[in-house]
Amino acid sequence: MKRIGKYLREVSVVVIGVAITVGIGLWVNNNNIKKDQKQYLSAIILELKDNAENFDDYAKMLQKSVGYSNYLHSLHDITSINKDSIDYYATGSTGWGNWDPVTLYNEDAFEMFKTSGAMRQIEDKELLLSIWKVYHVMKNVQNSIDNDLQYKKEVAMMENHNDIVRMERFYINNVPYTMKYRCELAAEFIRETVSKLEQSKIVK
Repeated sequence: MKRIGKYLREVSVVVIGVAITVGIGLWVNNNNIKKDQKQYLSAIILELKDNAENFDDYAKMLQKSVGYSNYLHSLHDITSINKDSIDYYATGSTGWGNWDPVTLYNEDAFEMFKTSGAMRQIEDKELLLSIWKVYHVMKNVQNSIDNDLQYKKEVAMMENHNDIVRMERFYINNVPYTMKYRCELAAEFIRETVSKLEQSKIVK
C-alpha cells in the first residue's frame, strides 16, 4: 500500500506539472496571438487614416476641375468665353490639360494581415468583413478614377487644339464632380471603418 501510495503521489506530481506547463504554454500562446492581432490591426488603422487623407486631398484638388466644369455650364454662348479663365483652369495637377495617373490608396498592411495567421484567428467576423469591404471600396474608387483619367486623355487626343473651349466633352458631362464625390464618399467610409476598428476589443 505504501508503494502504491508513493507511486500515485509521484504520478500526481507529474500530471500536475504537465498540466501547469501546458496551461502556461496556452496562456502565453493566447497572449501572443492577441498581441499579433493588435499589431496588425493597428497597422491597418494607420494605413486607412493615410488613405482617407489621400482621398480627401485629391477631392480638394479636383475642385479646380469642378470649377472649370461649372464655368463651361455657365456660358450662354461661345463668344462669352474668357481666355484668362481657360488658362487659369488649365494649371495644376488636376487642370483640364493634365491626366497623370494618381495613386489614392495603399494596402501593404492589409496584405501582410491577409497572409498572417492572425487573420484566421480573429473571431469577430463582422469586423473582418468591414476591413475587406473598405479595401474593396477603395479599389473600386481607384479604378473609377483611373478610367476617368484615361477617358480624359482620350478626349484630349481627339480634340482640336485650335478650339477655344478646351476638353469640353469631358467637362460638360460633370465627370470631375463625380470623381470628387466618389473620393469624398470613400474618405468618409474609411473613417467610419477606422472608428469601428479603434472601438474593437482587439485594439483596445
